Amino acid sequence: MCVSRFYEVLRRDGLAWVEVEDVNRVNSRASLLAYDGVELCAGDWVSVHSGYVIDRVDAIEAARVVEEIRLAKTSSVKGDRS
Repeated sequence: MCVSRFYEVLRRDGLAWVEVEDVNRVNSRASLLAYDGVELCAGDWVSVHSGYVIDRVDAIEAARVVEEIRLAKTSSVKGDRS
C-alpha cells in the first residue's frame, strides 16, 4: 500500500526534481512531474505520493503533523501506550 507523506524541500534539483527530507530526517528526491502548483523553494513543505510531489502543504499545518508523528514514534519506542 502506498501512502502520501510530508516532506520538507531542501533544494531544487534541476527542473524536474526536488531534494526533500522526511519526518525521520532522511533525504531523498521527489519528482515534480505530477506537480502544477507554484514554484517550490527550500523550506516549503510538500505531500509526496509514490515519489511524486502532488501538492504544497501549509508550513504551519506540516509542522504540527510532523511534531505529532515524532511524538508518537517517541512514545511507541518507550512503550507508552496511554
